[in-house]
Amino acid sequence: MDKTEVKKVFCGICGPCCPIDAYVKEGKIISVEGSYGGLCAKGAASKQYVYNKERILYPMKRIGEKGSRKFERITWEEAFDLIVERLLEIREKHGAKSTIFYAGYPKWYRPALLRLSNAYGSPNFCTESSTCFQAADIAWKSIYGNNICFPDMNNAKTVLFWTSNLYHSNTPMSKMYQGLKKKGVKIIVVDPRKTATTCEADIHLRIMPGTDGALALGMAHVIISENLYDKEFVENYVYGFEEYWNYVKDFTPDRVSEITGEDPEKIIQAARMYATNGPAGIMFSACTVVHHINGVQNYRAVQILPALTGNYDVKGGNPVMSGPAAPCNEFGRVKRYDGEEAIGEKDFPVWFDLPCNEAQCTRLADYILKEEPYPIKAFVGFGFNRRMWPQPDYLQEAMKKLDFFVNVDLFMSDSCDMADLVLPACTSFEREEVKALKGGKFAISQKAIEPLGEAKNDIEIIIQMLLRMGLHDEALEKGYENYMNYILEPSGLTVEELRQHPEGLMSKNLRYPEEKLYKKQGFQTPSGKVEFCSQVLEKYRDSYGYKGIPEYIDFREYSGVDQEKYPLILNTGTRKPHRFHARVYRVPWLANLEKEPLIELHPDDAEIYQLSEGEEAIVKSPVGEMKGIVVLSKNNYPGIVHIYHGNVKGEANDLISKDYLDPISGFPGYKSYFCKIEKI
Repeated sequence: MDKTEVKKVFCGICGPCCPIDAYVKEGKIISVEGSYGGLCAKGAASKQYVYNKERILYPMKRIGEKGSRKFERITWEEAFDLIVERLLEIREKHGAKSTIFYAGYPKWYRPALLRLSNAYGSPNFCTESSTCFQAADIAWKSIYGNNICFPDMNNAKTVLFWTSNLYHSNTPMSKMYQGLKKKGVKIIVVDPRKTATTCEADIHLRIMPGTDGALALGMAHVIISENLYDKEFVENYVYGFEEYWNYVKDFTPDRVSEITGEDPEKIIQAARMYATNGPAGIMFSACTVVHHINGVQNYRAVQILPALTGNYDVKGGNPVMSGPAAPCNEFGRVKRYDGEEAIGEKDFPVWFDLPCNEAQCTRLADYILKEEPYPIKAFVGFGFNRRMWPQPDYLQEAMKKLDFFVNVDLFMSDSCDMADLVLPACTSFEREEVKALKGGKFAISQKAIEPLGEAKNDIEIIIQMLLRMGLHDEALEKGYENYMNYILEPSGLTVEELRQHPEGLMSKNLRYPEEKLYKKQGFQTPSGKVEFCSQVLEKYRDSYGYKGIPEYIDFREYSGVDQEKYPLILNTGTRKPHRFHARVYRVPWLANLEKEPLIELHPDDAEIYQLSEGEEAIVKSPVGEMKGIVVLSKNNYPGIVHIYHGNVKGEANDLISKDYLDPISGFPGYKSYFCKIEKI
């Protein structure tokens, strides 16, 4: 009888990639546990995720009309032959830029796919970060010139959580959060909702969604007018302070209270606490603040606060490095080919001036249908999920127009409906992967079971595409084993060493934090300083209307929506512990927690519209409508309708206009569109 083995695997269902002990018997997973304690609901359902009936097990070629869902099984040889034939033909006829290489979820193969896109010669490498995270990073780069610096909570005296509910969005950090209060750390939380995170806060700033910029400017007003800011840092390392201060003067606590709905005294109290009880760090969320039509400027207003108070690159503040780190290749180190114009470049120039090494594809459907700035003929997708876009049905119709569309995925979702070819990928339980961990440690995610059916590792698929098209890339072309060793090379470790140590190993080469490194190196901005007035944005003042200062524009005044007809604010995608975009609705344990789409309302709103808990209702916006079950929650902000996205039974993003975008980043205003609700 085969004995039960325990395999060390990193979960790939959502972002944190938590370590899992997978119990395997006779080649099958029989149960899972958290390697260092509990698992979230999604991780606990891993077995149902891996052995899901919707898994793609074999290469599938379309034999019916696009959208008919008629596919036939083919061999991998036939699949690769078709890919080579079509992609090389399209490149020859229309140029490499006519092909898009797209990385959805999971994210682990992104650098490899970027390498394939570069080798093919296309500037159009895109990812789901066209609607997630990159706008937050761009906002930060416009100020400091580097990537976002997260807080050093271990050494902070005050932590400001800006729309970050760790219990639902970053579960592994919740234990650290619980320990902050025990250490006497002061906690400020900005969030329109009452959450598990806000319950621990000393100050909860409960603002209207989309008014974050006004709140940050109001806090800056208090900090500067009361001389609580770091004058030495501002005088020596800040560009544009006077222009910024002249703008901030108008954001008095009373005015900010009118905009945000929060008590002016609480705003003053929070500003004083953050500025005086230092060191103080700000915990940023990936996309909540930037899912508004003024998201980048809102976040710029927030992100200026560490520099204003002297909390940038200091222990306990927002340092460039909060602990030892190990060098490695790939993530953030592969540059996108930019020899030709990419999609989104004319619409969102700052995206490319503050480069994130991917094109901006929020307007993908328009680019395909209107052939602007040029025809798009092919789409190579890995984990493509059309439901990450506003009005996803519009994108679905656009995908039908493509000459060739291949999607590599785990599940046969409706995002595969328009594909010519669908290829089966492995879950993280069915492959090896090098993981770079915190503190300079590396580990290997073990292969717990053999791939189901004929599923393959995403990067092995990428490598085969590269080789069979006769393309070249030094890191990829020697195979997956060599590629993993290439990732590890700067660390001094090898894959074989990690295999011998499932618990992981520290890098043989470590980098240690050096506080206030800017004193030696300056800032990677046009001025060489922290830019409260961004020169990158300012140069587009006349052509695009961008402002260098973090200008606050109220979405309620600039939305173009009739707010008498649509009086409620629609907020889609608020994090839930058992959801992750569209990925887990098919998992029985998780699906049974919410069998129908839920429409979350404050009880006061339910009374106004004569709706009861459990009643079916319909939500309508200027561009769509959907049905769901009413759920009442006093934790919600009055006047806001919350609906989670990605559900085939009722898609919240059908209600968001494809043109309701931040003009700087191109991000949809998922958190502050307009709607009405009616009884059925």
